[in-house]
Amino acid sequence: MPLYTNRRNKMSYNKQQFEEFLEDRGIQTIVFYDNFQFLNFNEDNYTVVEHIWSRGDRLYKLGYQYYGDKNSYWLIALFNKKPTDADYKYGDIVYIPTDSRLLYSEVINGR
Repeated sequence: MPLYTNRRNKMSYNKQQFEEFLEDRGIQTIVFYDNFQFLNFNEDNYTVVEHIWSRGDRLYKLGYQYYGDKNSYWLIALFNKKPTDADYKYGDIVYIPTDSRLLYSEVINGR
């Protein structure tokens, strides 16, 4: 489930530093959303498996490997506070919570 569907904090920019940018495009303001901030999980509540990031690893592959569902990759990314494959380097330890339902419940229910 994508986490960007519940956009809460709508903001806009019309500051002077963007004046030329806005004028060139014929717009008055830029609207953006403060979508998401990483939750702080109490790691003591989770049993985790340590996976060492190596050649060929992708978050969706880890989602499939550990949870049987490639679309569960975002749980791993969220838990590790590294949202994309590009945030990982060879040798990084990726912590995989063994109970994805507990993590999912904590994220969705907001604790």
